[in-house]
Amino acid sequence: MRNILEELAARVIVSDGAMGTMLYAHGVFINRSYDELNLSQPAVVKEIHLAYAHAGAEIIETNTFGANPLKLEKYGLRDQVEAINRAGVALARECAGDAWVAGAMGPLGVYLEPLGKLSLAEARAALAPWLEVVPRENL
Repeated sequence: MRNILEELAARVIVSDGAMGTMLYAHGVFINRSYDELNLSQPAVVKEIHLAYAHAGAEIIETNTFGANPLKLEKYGLRDQVEAINRAGVALARECAGDAWVAGAMGPLGVYLEPLGKLSLAEARAALAPWLEVVPRENL
């Protein structure tokens, strides 16, 4: 298995591009959860991953940028965090070939204290389900 840190020290590594932009270009409107597509429309997600892989991307990011309980709650999907993240990882791995797979974790979509009401402990708890999907040896 290639060590990404050694590779980064030696050369530039090409990553894929914006998954959300590509999903929008495929006709998925911004009023829905792009992360949930890992479950409902995996073929679309795979098509985008494969296009990036065929274009030469050496890192494929999972379609999980907004797959945290706080963001998914807005779509009534809070209880599907783990399933969405696991599917996102599986789809990226299936399409990556020799490329590395990187887990995409975006912002929670709310302000932390003191600007907002969410504490640091609550923020960590919101991201914990994603970290459960990632094998410990990959952290």
